[in-house]
Amino acid sequence: MDRRIGTGLVAGLIAGLVFTLIALFLKTTLPDGEQTSMLVVAAEALHSHGWLAGWVASLIYTVIIGGIFGWLASHEPANEPRLMVWGGLYGLAWWIVSGLFLIPALLARVPLSSPALDVVKPVALASLIEHVLYGVILGFVFALLLAFTDRRHETRPATHHAV
Repeated sequence: MDRRIGTGLVAGLIAGLVFTLIALFLKTTLPDGEQTSMLVVAAEALHSHGWLAGWVASLIYTVIIGGIFGWLASHEPANEPRLMVWGGLYGLAWWIVSGLFLIPALLARVPLSSPALDVVKPVALASLIEHVLYGVILGFVFALLLAFTDRRHETRPATHHAV
């Protein structure tokens, strides 16, 4: 596995832990007027119930998209501000993809249809906050891990194999 994809997976997990904490405490109002955690909303998108199912699903989601970020950012330098901006934009992109396509499809709605938009409308703002913050944290952690692994790689002595 490419080192940057692996770094993205780890950064995705770390940022995902923050993402899920935000999701646990970030409340949204459902169409019936009920206030609930975004983790419960995530669980319900997968036809499950409770914050624990939403937590597991969210962590899997954040690790996967973290790995994709690592692959996409494979030629970027380990520059925290730059990767934080790219991460925030990446989070925004995943907010669009998940809100317009992924969540409606999981809920058996035609993406971009009126019923699909009605489903995601109540959680759109909370989801936007989560995704952008996740992306910024992902970019920051990714840059820190890259800098650490680059330094570690530079200080490791070269191994020579006798033929």
